[in-house]
Amino acid sequence: MPTITASGLGSGLDITSLVTQLVAAEGQPATQRLDRREAQAQAKLTAYGTLKGAFDAFQTSLGTLKSASSFLSKSATSSDPTVATAKATSAAVPGTFNLDIAQLAKAQSLVSDSSLPAAQFTSLTDVVGTGSITFKFGVTNYDAVTDTFTTPSFEPNPNKVAETVQITDGSLSGIRDAINQADIGITAATVFDGTHYRLTFSVNDTGKANGLEITVADDDGNNNDALGGLSLFSFNRTSSNLLETNAAQDAALTVNGIAITSASNELSNTLDGVTLNLLQGGNSTATLTVANDANVITGNIRDFVGKYNALVGTINDLSSYDPATNTAGTLNGDSILRSLESQLSRMVSNPVAGATQGFSILADIGITRNSRDGTLVLDNVKLESVIASNPDAVTGMFAAFGQINDSLIGYSGSTAGTQPGEYAVNISQLASQGALVAQAGVAANLTITAGVNDSLSLSVDGVAAAVTLQAGTYTVSALVAELQSKINATAAFKKSDVSIAVAETAGELTVTSNRFGSASKVSVAGGNAATGLFGAAPTATDGLDVQGTIGGFDAIGSGQTLKGTNVATGLALEIKGGALGDRGLVNFTRGYAAQLGDFLSGVLVTDGIFTSVTDGLNQRIERINADREILARRLSGFEDRVRRQFSAMDVLVSQLQATSNFLNNQLASLPVIGSTTSNRK
Repeated sequence: MPTITASGLGSGLDITSLVTQLVAAEGQPATQRLDRREAQAQAKLTAYGTLKGAFDAFQTSLGTLKSASSFLSKSATSSDPTVATAKATSAAVPGTFNLDIAQLAKAQSLVSDSSLPAAQFTSLTDVVGTGSITFKFGVTNYDAVTDTFTTPSFEPNPNKVAETVQITDGSLSGIRDAINQADIGITAATVFDGTHYRLTFSVNDTGKANGLEITVADDDGNNNDALGGLSLFSFNRTSSNLLETNAAQDAALTVNGIAITSASNELSNTLDGVTLNLLQGGNSTATLTVANDANVITGNIRDFVGKYNALVGTINDLSSYDPATNTAGTLNGDSILRSLESQLSRMVSNPVAGATQGFSILADIGITRNSRDGTLVLDNVKLESVIASNPDAVTGMFAAFGQINDSLIGYSGSTAGTQPGEYAVNISQLASQGALVAQAGVAANLTITAGVNDSLSLSVDGVAAAVTLQAGTYTVSALVAELQSKINATAAFKKSDVSIAVAETAGELTVTSNRFGSASKVSVAGGNAATGLFGAAPTATDGLDVQGTIGGFDAIGSGQTLKGTNVATGLALEIKGGALGDRGLVNFTRGYAAQLGDFLSGVLVTDGIFTSVTDGLNQRIERINADREILARRLSGFEDRVRRQFSAMDVLVSQLQATSNFLNNQLASLPVIGSTTSNRK
């Protein structure tokens, strides 16, 4: 209890100071108690924030480890990076591959012929002519030495549509700009050779099938002469007024003696999971080595160990007790912290269910626990040795991962409900693609006439659209290319990621959806070209979903994906082909990272334990604030009461002082007995 002081009594009494000290003394015990409670709550709130941050950081480190792909990282190394380089994905197969590159892929380049009097341009503003220029992409069978086309002179590329550019500004620069603004995969440029300006056409894509056939519709009416107008830029069997400076060609190489051709110098389909970048031809050689990328795997595991230890360090700090100083951590003895710590410890100590024999606990790959503080200790040498000898075992110890020896079955994923174990896979039906097959015996009409038989309405994978074919007389292969390119270029199909492939047998057309499964459908709804292309009664066959069982239970098929049910719920496999019947076993494990990831997702969920405990602490602080308001009201009442009492006392003291003064004055006026005055009387 603090000492109470006042300046004096009576008229000199300092009531305000005295009341203030009394109120402070009255409220001090309760205020200190509330301060302690609020400080404890705020400290716990901060501590739980720190703990949640450590859990968040640890969860982040698990992001890559939970996915099997992070453990399947591969590296691709070229013995001569000036000849070829490569990148590998997790799908790559380790091995050594000898490359012998005969030639690189090239793009075609054409240039105006300045030997023609009409093409001897002296200014970019020289007027050439107006009209339209049509570019078709495909194999151009042209001999630049003899300036002649061979038969067939042009074979269309089925994956590219013909592009027509309208020319309204007929100057040399106007033609150049119109082609570039059309953005059709061709770059036009003007080059001054010292005497004349020349217009060049360069195809953006390399490859033999990306050559050009150029036809014009010249407003001067002469589409094939060399006397002037847009016909100066024709390049076809009928009229060839451009010179070829670079021929379109495919890359040619051998990989371990196997001949390969490619339209691009970037090869992504030659080796599974490997993208080759060819840099030098002329029979240049290099050796490509594809291997498991141990650096990525060890880096991920080191990050896991580091983040786990950081989390354990935070837990140890918050739960610590120092007997020497009698100082405890903010969450020492906290039941929630003890529960979280216990669950973490148990998860990293228990073996992984279904893991490869000899690789089921962390110690098997060189990770042990420090018994003193619970942190993990990593033996890098042992870890790297295990990764080199058995990377799949390491994958199964950390990720949710399914191993199967059938090369045509791939592990696609799982869910939190998928139980570890071995599951037999049996396929009763493979996925197929929807197709439209022309009526038997009806060969496609090869002559397309505008407004007569040039339109076709199709539905592909549930998306309807109409296409218009270019008028002309086609070979069968050219018609196939025209139909496929026009359908795939249709905006409605492209927007919905719908595409098809067209093939022919004895002139009979087949249109096949590139999608697998029951959603894969192709049908013809009408159009004046329908009967001429497919006959009156074409056959539409819908695609089928894969069907089978996983672990003896009927699985759910969607396209080529088969998803397990019952104990295999969520286990997804991609069935790429192969035989029907038994296809072996898939061994599914849920490794440490996957288990911890599921656990942390539950802990850190929006309405999880951290939200609950922080909400509780905030409510406690709100109650303390409410208690402060109650205390303030009580002290206010106490102050009023004391102030009134002191005021009344002050009045009474003043009155007593006044009476005292009066009596003193009266007494002072009385005669003193024995005085001279008294004797006279």
